[in-house]
Amino acid sequence: MPLQVPQLDDRSFEQLVAEARARIPVHTPEWTNFNESDPGITIVELFAFMTENLLYRSNRIPELNHKKFLTLLGIGLRAAAPGQGLIAVRNERGPLAALPLDVGLEVRAGRVPFRTRTAVCVLPVEARCFYKRPHAPSDDEKARYQLLYEPFLGESGQPADYSDLTFYRTTPLDQPEIGKPLPAVELADSLAGTIDRSLWVALLAPEGRLGTEVQAALAGQILTLGIAPDPSGAARELRPFSYAPKAIPDPGLVFELLVPDAAAASEYVPASYRRLDVVYAENVLDAPGVVQLQLPGYAEIARYSPQNLNFDPVEEGTGDYPPLIEDASVAARVAAWLRVRLPDVAASEAAATSAQQARITWVGTNAARVIQALPVVNERLGVGTGTPDQSFRLANIPLVVKPQDTASSAPPEASLVVEIQGQDGAWRTWAQIDDLFAAGREDAVYMVDPESGIIRFGDGLRGLRPPLGAGIRASYEYGGGPEGNVAIGAISKSPGIPAGFAIGNPLATWGADSGESVAEGERSIPRYLRHRDRLVTAEDFRDVVRRTPGVDVGRVEVLPLFNPNAFTPDTPQQFPGTVTVLAIPCYDQGQPSAPRADKLFLDAICRWIDPRRLITTEIYVRGPAYIPIWVTVGVQFAAGRMRELVRRDIQQALRDFLSPLVGGPPVEDAPPVCGHADAGPCAQRGAGWPLGLEVRQQDLEATMTRVPGVRYVTGVRMAAQPPGGPLANDVQRVAIAGLQLPYMVALSVTEGAPEDPASLLGLRPAPTGKIFPVPVLPRKC
Repeated sequence: MPLQVPQLDDRSFEQLVAEARARIPVHTPEWTNFNESDPGITIVELFAFMTENLLYRSNRIPELNHKKFLTLLGIGLRAAAPGQGLIAVRNERGPLAALPLDVGLEVRAGRVPFRTRTAVCVLPVEARCFYKRPHAPSDDEKARYQLLYEPFLGESGQPADYSDLTFYRTTPLDQPEIGKPLPAVELADSLAGTIDRSLWVALLAPEGRLGTEVQAALAGQILTLGIAPDPSGAARELRPFSYAPKAIPDPGLVFELLVPDAAAASEYVPASYRRLDVVYAENVLDAPGVVQLQLPGYAEIARYSPQNLNFDPVEEGTGDYPPLIEDASVAARVAAWLRVRLPDVAASEAAATSAQQARITWVGTNAARVIQALPVVNERLGVGTGTPDQSFRLANIPLVVKPQDTASSAPPEASLVVEIQGQDGAWRTWAQIDDLFAAGREDAVYMVDPESGIIRFGDGLRGLRPPLGAGIRASYEYGGGPEGNVAIGAISKSPGIPAGFAIGNPLATWGADSGESVAEGERSIPRYLRHRDRLVTAEDFRDVVRRTPGVDVGRVEVLPLFNPNAFTPDTPQQFPGTVTVLAIPCYDQGQPSAPRADKLFLDAICRWIDPRRLITTEIYVRGPAYIPIWVTVGVQFAAGRMRELVRRDIQQALRDFLSPLVGGPPVEDAPPVCGHADAGPCAQRGAGWPLGLEVRQQDLEATMTRVPGVRYVTGVRMAAQPPGGPLANDVQRVAIAGLQLPYMVALSVTEGAPEDPASLLGLRPAPTGKIFPVPVLPRKC
């Protein structure tokens, strides 16, 4: 059981004053004036104030003893995690010139400080993204466009096998907004995404300026793009440790600048593009990040102009040219067109490679990564004493520890720099180490606790000792806490941005978390003594994953010897050294009944468990693979019951029964699935739908019969679509295997016979043959 914190004395200032005044008649009967203006009463109040402060410090002694006890056990408290995000800088009224901003620029969301982690060269353009969304016109519209474009194609020299036109609508990729689902477009989806696997980025001049006026400012500069993928549909893997160097992160996309050829007015020339060199890149298909591109010289950029394009009315937006922009004022501000597309692969590889999936949520220019932190430079910690095991405390906590990317072999960047002054007066940097017992006699190393800010040095046998009289100083960053999770647009101020420029965060920040309290550290003592913060048994995995900072884990399932990439329901196999962790968050705003594990959620778990796993273990961190289920039920309501209330209770009962967090067969005395003490959305009835348990019509019928107001059930009908399989209508049962869990997409409750589940579905046929994109303009009055 956890240690109880005793109160040595809980008397307040008022109680101390009242007790002292009550003793006055006993010890000094001649003292009769007890007013506050009396000098004696003033002295009593002064000593009561000093006594209250002394009692407060005395009551903190047990907490300090607890911290010392945890330190002796080697259990450190988890420090507060800082928030992270992306910002974009806009040139609204500034000069039409590049503005370089270095790393470390301070930006603020109210009183919450952030600092940039990447440099950015602010160019006088903003991004407006469009994509060519497939469109199915009516028969009359199709005949009209066929009549319009077929002569044009015959004269333009296009290949003869373009026998059919493919129509699209110019669709903007909207900016994320508070309270709305994140916009997203799948570049590889030719049905509901794009017809050309591309996202078109129009680089627009500021309001009131023409695009050709800013082209000179773009020539030869570095264009910084911020890209955020859709966080849904993620999977993470932790391979056994390898000391081989890994490749530089690949953004997974191709970036091309439109460089048109000058042509005669009557001649159609196919679009030509120049592939831009990537100066710096992050894996933007896995997590929000930035990509820096080298723009060409003015001669190539200036080739884009309305005079050089010289389109006929039917030519604009066709083929490989950028999509047609109907707003003439926006089209006049275009300084350049950037095409962001998936790389070309062979047809045989396209179906097998995961790199052909790119679901993009946001793209913007002049972007930089930020982290919630404040800098401290050259803080004097003290003077060395020459004794073993010297320790010094930082003035500001918690220390910001820059997270390590699990996909990269590079070590985490050092947020803390400790320097010790030698006898010659020069300052020398000592290295940080995780365990002083691993240090050698001559190693200039130290160990730090990010939560308490205590820096410890060696004893002379395991790590050098700071010599007598040596000055010690530190430069570091501190910050963190839940206030670092700010909404869209909250980061809006910076003292380092000149007039005429503005900043904002297009996406909400993520990753901020409060630190671990002493009470929480005490509760973790039994678990720590069992697994020593190492992942060995399945219970170890569950305990450690639930303590992941920055995320709320609602459910954890550990599957030893299971490889989700090689699993087949027909021939299950065991893979030694492989562990699969299924993690589900407590809540998902977009899909509350079946929370999805997004990329940021899984990344946080990977970073937390990576240093705690065995070096030979291969870990797959996954979210559930939801199987969509459509259900229609027919019931007979009991007499005297309000039908709408009973219908609502039936819907809630079925959703709870299939819930991945609180669903499944009833479990007696089931604990809250996420460990939360309060009765929130996770502290409910069950432990979630079990893995491998199929969904039967009889289970749904039994659940409805337990709802008050239901006389009997007339029927249950289901439709389901397994991942990668065909849609099955009117099924009696839905098989669940591997990491699959049911997700009720739609539910219909009617009195009498149930409806056909097909009434809840909608399908679209896939296009066939080669395509030649042509724009379709909406009709206007």
